[in-house]
Amino acid sequence: MALPTIKTAGRTFRSCLLNRPALLAAFLVAIWPAAAQEKITYQDHVLPLIENNCGKCHNPDKKKGDLDLTSYNAALKGGGSGQVVLAGNPDSSKLFKAITHAEDPTMPPNKPRLPDKEIEIFKKWIAGGLLETSGSKAIASSKSAVDLTVKLTPNGKPEGPPPMPQNLPALPVVHTEHLNPVIGMDGSPWAPLVAIAGQKQVLLYNSDSLDLLGVLPFTNGFPADVRFSRNGKLLVVSGGVGGKSGRVVVWDIVASKEMISIGNEYDTVLSADISPDQTKIALGGPSRLVKIYSTQSGELIYKMKKHTDWVTALEFSPNGEMLATADRNGGVVIWDPENGQEIYTLPGHKAGVTSISWRGDSKLLASSGEDGAVKLWEMEFGKIAKTWNAHVGGALWASYTHDGRIVSCGRDNQVIVWDGSGSKQKAMQYSGELPLRAIFSHSGDRVFAGDFTGHVYAWNTKDGKKLGELNSNPAKASDPERKQVAQQSKL
Repeated sequence: MALPTIKTAGRTFRSCLLNRPALLAAFLVAIWPAAAQEKITYQDHVLPLIENNCGKCHNPDKKKGDLDLTSYNAALKGGGSGQVVLAGNPDSSKLFKAITHAEDPTMPPNKPRLPDKEIEIFKKWIAGGLLETSGSKAIASSKSAVDLTVKLTPNGKPEGPPPMPQNLPALPVVHTEHLNPVIGMDGSPWAPLVAIAGQKQVLLYNSDSLDLLGVLPFTNGFPADVRFSRNGKLLVVSGGVGGKSGRVVVWDIVASKEMISIGNEYDTVLSADISPDQTKIALGGPSRLVKIYSTQSGELIYKMKKHTDWVTALEFSPNGEMLATADRNGGVVIWDPENGQEIYTLPGHKAGVTSISWRGDSKLLASSGEDGAVKLWEMEFGKIAKTWNAHVGGALWASYTHDGRIVSCGRDNQVIVWDGSGSKQKAMQYSGELPLRAIFSHSGDRVFAGDFTGHVYAWNTKDGKKLGELNSNPAKASDPERKQVAQQSKL
């Protein structure tokens, strides 16, 4: 910007400015406020505050929570629960949430929060890119361009009409010669919608009409697990290529849009879920680790090592206060997703755990295992509330519906609906081979199950009678058999 020329008593204002540096500086401050703003840096501004308020606990010798804040590199590295500062994103930074007392543990502990002026320094430092010195280059913002965060409601039901697909492509990505086992399936909690993991794709069916509504491509290998968000608007798809890669993709089914992609695993992600407020995604698999990522930054915030075998199932509680995970060695663990700390270890299964499912009030957790048992765990003390032998040879899946009923399936080739106390209500009329997944429809009046041979069946829960089938491997539009297959799927 050129300096203005203004006549003043025979001299120009420009010459006055150029000949009087102090006046020039004041003028620049007036017309360029940003130029006068001081850079907030770690060395000049943040470190003194840390030394006065945090250094006693978070230093190289003590490192409470495995966190040292007294050096720049250590502060950026974070502690035992992951990073504590995210460039450009104060509201998602654990350090900022701790000093503002937005979440536990608060800092400094057992003391009032820092003065607003000091908190503002931390905020500006993080927002400004975590500068180490005035000559440093700002770190690129880690804030995601997409904010998935939603406000929690008592039962998770969204306002307005239930989320349903809009303008999804109906053409399958692939059509294979043979059917494949159905290892991933879920029902929307509020809409007549069922998601089925297929070959490099996820199929969405109307659970009332049994019509194919659309196809979501999975370009990261083969989907292993699908999970609707608590409000039913998002679909979490996890999978990969065995021994090579793993990924979690989140789709907005209403907008027909892929929203985010999380994780960079070296093996298939066997199970994943998104927290009810949609700020976190948890995943697990053959690595035996449970990892929690931020949906806002895409960064890993917790990595929990407890399981001694593959993590086969995980799910956030409906209230968002717990994360349940299970493994192939019979272990079930309850975590606090806000800090990555263990709450309970739940011993009881004598063989691998195949599924876990929360009751709607978050007070009970159901688990199924290869020992044939379905167990209900109460969360007040972390104890078994009920257990029963559901399937001879192994229980392969169990899931709740809104009213507290449970549907399970197992190696005895049965699909059974139980009441909330484990009493058998109705066995479905099933003649397939080895049911692997069983779920309720959104209304609870239908059950869907997918089996080892690739078939997906639908029943009425009241009488157990078969209503029809969903095709897990639909033919492409150009294939003349597609219409015939669709007609045969309905009885």
